[in-house]
Amino acid sequence: MEPGDLLELVRDIDGLGDECSDRDAIVASVRQVQRLMSWCESRQLLNATLLARVSAFPEKLFADAASTGLRQASRVFERAETASLFPGCAGLLADGRITIAYLDTLTRALRSLEPEQRPRLIAQAARFAAVAARATIDEFARMVRTEVRRIETDDGAAKLERQRRATRLRAWFDEYTGMLKLAGEFDPVTGMALMGRLDNMVSTLFASGVPDGCPTDPSAKQDYLRALALMALTEGRGLGWGTDAGSDTGWGPGRPDVIVVVDTTDPDADGRPRIDWGFPVEVPTRVLADLAGDANVSTIVVRNGVVLHAPGLLNLGRTTRLANAAQRRALRGLYGTCAVPGCQVRFQYCKIHHVHW
Repeated sequence: MEPGDLLELVRDIDGLGDECSDRDAIVASVRQVQRLMSWCESRQLLNATLLARVSAFPEKLFADAASTGLRQASRVFERAETASLFPGCAGLLADGRITIAYLDTLTRALRSLEPEQRPRLIAQAARFAAVAARATIDEFARMVRTEVRRIETDDGAAKLERQRRATRLRAWFDEYTGMLKLAGEFDPVTGMALMGRLDNMVSTLFASGVPDGCPTDPSAKQDYLRALALMALTEGRGLGWGTDAGSDTGWGPGRPDVIVVVDTTDPDADGRPRIDWGFPVEVPTRVLADLAGDANVSTIVVRNGVVLHAPGLLNLGRTTRLANAAQRRALRGLYGTCAVPGCQVRFQYCKIHHVHW
């Protein structure tokens, strides 16, 4: 953007009064503020590039000048490197037409590929810029993931092996709160198994009630119960405040639950249905086959938003107020996330209720 454009943008943003009740004007201001923020982000990327030329430790200089930490500063330098590889997207950011999230998507894609594979992604820079100019961030991310899958000709086996080597778990005491903190990274297969066991343990321990002191905020409540479930797993406990292990679902806490959704609505070019294993990231097909032997797998078949097949008893009439395990699995076939349009909360953390309350 030219200096005159920036001044006009700032004037328009500053012109919105505190008492404004015009929804369209407020939405327009949100867009203008985002354009300005994108321009500022692009200038910081330029600053990082220039500092890298004149300093042996530019991240420290940047962190001190921006009053931030080294980790945040290092992220800016990583973004600057991505911007140099994808100049079209960098230009869109400078014009305020995209947000920094687009560059972050490309950064993650580069990180997920082997070094020798990255030039093939970079070769698509002009195409990525053309798509970014007209696509939402979700659409852009899907397009980039599709390109990454095309480049990974080994079905992602090398990527999974690299992820397994990158497994980490840190533990430290917070000096302010005095609390022990854990931060871990696990490959997607191990991560899904771990989350499955934690979810099962939460269901087992707290099927009929929660312990005293449990937070009332829904998000904090889940975090609290998951922490207690982790302690129960490390202690080898299978019993708690709820029922016997696994008695509420028929499944024990030791094996993860996997719901496979087979959608026959829109088959691929070979006539095969779309299959969703519930992984938020790509996993090699051969690994999925191995996983089937180590988990409780339920298959749900859907077509045009209708469940054609789902295991278990679904028609309970008015005999129970809450959805049983079979009904939840069937609903997972229709909803990958919350049923509220635009809400991205994963299905397993949603309250099951009528779409029309």
